[in-house]
Amino acid sequence: MSSNLVKQKNDDTKTKLGDIYHYYVVLSYCLDLQESETILVEKYGDISIVSEEDSKNLEVKRHQGEHVLNDRHIDFWKTLLNWVKYHHNMRDFKKLILYTTSNFKENSKLKSWNLVKAHERLKIISEIGHQKNKAEEGFRSIYEAVFHYDVEIILTIIEKIELYTSQTDIVEIERKIMKNSFFKSVNKSDRKSFVDSLMGHILTCPVDKPHKWEITCEDFESLACEIRNRYTTSAGGLRLPPDIGDTPHDEERYKDKRFVREIKEIKYDTKVPSAILHYWQAQESIIYSSMNNPTFNVDLKEFQRDIRGNLEEFKSSFQDDCDETDPQDIILKSKRLYNKAMEMPVNNFYSINPNRPYFQKGIIHKVVEERGFSWNIIKS
Repeated sequence: MSSNLVKQKNDDTKTKLGDIYHYYVVLSYCLDLQESETILVEKYGDISIVSEEDSKNLEVKRHQGEHVLNDRHIDFWKTLLNWVKYHHNMRDFKKLILYTTSNFKENSKLKSWNLVKAHERLKIISEIGHQKNKAEEGFRSIYEAVFHYDVEIILTIIEKIELYTSQTDIVEIERKIMKNSFFKSVNKSDRKSFVDSLMGHILTCPVDKPHKWEITCEDFESLACEIRNRYTTSAGGLRLPPDIGDTPHDEERYKDKRFVREIKEIKYDTKVPSAILHYWQAQESIIYSSMNNPTFNVDLKEFQRDIRGNLEEFKSSFQDDCDETDPQDIILKSKRLYNKAMEMPVNNFYSINPNRPYFQKGIIHKVVEERGFSWNIIKS
């Protein structure tokens, strides 16, 4: 599309990036969950960790590029007002955390926040609002709403608040997640797919009844271990690359290969498209699966020998029952040989595990292509 298109008013990409960032933060905390802890999403704010030892409530703020959290910025003040307003819900949380990609100005009064006690914090926020400016961009109404509440309530809340500024942005938080020790047993090339799978689970948690967005430590560990097993070398050496697509990009170049000519020779042209697809998928799997598993190629050679042996046995049985003087019978029996080969049971073979129908069929075509096997019954 043209690069000169006008940005629409309803282009909400940046907002959605903020949502995605929020879910990455959820995932990062899921990876650190301890036994019996639970994460609640969007119930008491953005993220809540329910724990006997370390309960906390987080508000997540993400800004594009460099961003300064000045003393009157609504990210801080709206968050403070929400915590004060719903102070009854905050009683069981030991920490109230503002988690933001923004950073402080050098002269910010808030910069010392995490280093001082509640009464000093009260003094800081009081002084910030002491001077009235001409343009306060909504600050004054929020400030007055905070101090509408009893000072003891405010003190109880601000005593718990911690400001996590200069947090990594969306690309870096993904990288940080993939460096978590949980991913060490997963090949680096698979970690992005693994994270995407975990994110998918987090996003769909509230879909089923009773529509609660809750993630327990036990449930997350069970799910994460199940997904991780799909990606670890010990769980199997056969996988297609992620996002491979449904058809080869250069399908035309396969049409003159030997395995295609063999199919056409027995007048089974309807089988050519699926043969090309399976051959291509098998080739892609071989490249992807062998990158981090040196035993895969060794097992693959043995597997191809076994496949070739099975094909020769099938062919011999059809030869015994074929009238080699009848061209039509030769074609008929050759087609039956082809069908029997494609219906061969799909069994695991060492690191070719789990074996897949597309892979085994692709290997059969590789045997035809590279090892001289012919579908024609009367050809040796």
